Formats: sequence, structure tokens, C-alpha cells
Amino acid sequence: MKPSLFFATSLIALAGTAQAAIIFDYQANPGTTAALYNPSVSDGVSITGQTVTNASGGALGQKTGTNYVNSFLSPNVNVGTGGTWTLTLSFTVTEDVTIDSIALNLFTFNGSNQIQNGNRKGAYMFNLKLGDTVLASCADSSLTYAGTGDVTPSGAQKASVETLGQRGGSSGVREESSLDKAVTLTAGETYSMELSLSRGAETNGYFVGLGAIELNTVPEPATASLGLAGLAVLLLRRRKR
Repeated sequence: MKPSLFFATSLIALAGTAQAAIIFDYQANPGTTAALYNPSVSDGVSITGQTVTNASGGALGQKTGTNYVNSFLSPNVNVGTGGTWTLTLSFTVTEDVTIDSIALNLFTFNGSNQIQNGNRKGAYMFNLKLGDTVLASCADSSLTYAGTGDVTPSGAQKASVETLGQRGGSSGVREESSLDKAVTLTAGETYSMELSLSRGAETNGYFVGLGAIELNTVPEPATASLGLAGLAVLLLRRRKR
């Protein structure tokens, strides 16, 4: 490939690589009381409501007691023995944005509020809604939460995605999934996310909490990207002469 052609194609690739995410972060300012708390959120997004409920629709509290469970949203329900919890989070955006995938930071813990030593199975369902209409969804019925294998977990441990499944670290999983279709969120509309956690094929007890939800946006051509693309087109035209 000639240098000019290689350079031009590289510019085109660079013009479309930037991608951002709307992040609902429960670890930025974690709570330490029994009340479930709202996450911090990316600029341009406002939270309008939040509920965390069990299978019967009853409100759940936060399971607290150690640095570990205090460092994320930790609904007080044993998922491994058949309990479920559903987070419903309503929000608005100030600019139109298209969402095509999500990421979930999920952490497991035991009845003593410590990290989960052994691996656990689980399942989740995620819906993005406008009113009662489901706009897009994703699900996984075969999650594996990685345990740390620690014999005596330390009460000083805090949840970290980087230390998932590591001895002396955190137990859980970072789950990344594409939605069944891309959705454009319109400024001024009120949308909601529903995240439901259950045990899947697991029969051993465990609890599961949420560190963050990320809504990944489809890249929009920024001014710099358009400039790169324009330069690439100019180089290709000159090459053809």
C-alpha cells in the first residue's frame, strides 16, 4: 500500500473511533446507611427517580456493615436462595444521544457482608423504556460471578472492577452486552432503566450489588473527526490524479 493511501485510510479510521458513555456510578459517593442512595451521573443527565424492589414489589434497604458492601449499591436480599431485586432508575438527557450497548459492574457478597469466596452463577435482565414501552433490552441467564478464593476475607476490602476474582480483591463480574437494537434518547423525554438480578442456575446463597451502569453511546462525528475525514478525502483525490 502506498504511504498516502495508508495515511488516508488511517485518518478515516481515527475519525470514527471516539466513543463515550453515560455512567451511573454508585461508587463515587457511596452511602453508609440503610437507605439506598442515588448514583452520581455524567454531565447532561439528570435522575428523576429511583426504586429498588423485591419480587413482590416491596421496597428494599441497603445491606451495610463493612467497607466492602458500603462501597456499592447493595440491596438486602439473598439472590442465591431465590430472592430477586429490580432497580428502576428514571432519567432525562439534555442532548439527543444514541445508545447501543451497556456495561454493568456487579459485586457479590455473603451474609456477613464480606466478599464472596466461591464462584456463583446468576442472571440479569435489562430494559430501556419510555413510559410503558420497552425500547431495547438485553439479558444473560448464565452469568458467572468470580469469587476471590480467600479463606478469611478482610473487612477492609473495597469493591474494585480491577480486582474482580483476585485473592484479596473483589468478587463479581463486569458484564458488557449489546442491546437488541440501538435507541436514540431525545432531550427532554423521561426514560427509565430496569435492571433485574436473579440466581439463574445457582443453588448456593449469595448477595449481589451494583457498582455502576454504563450506557455506551454511538459515536457522533465531532468537528475534529470531520476535519480528519475531509483531509483523508483530499489525499485520496490527489492520489487519483
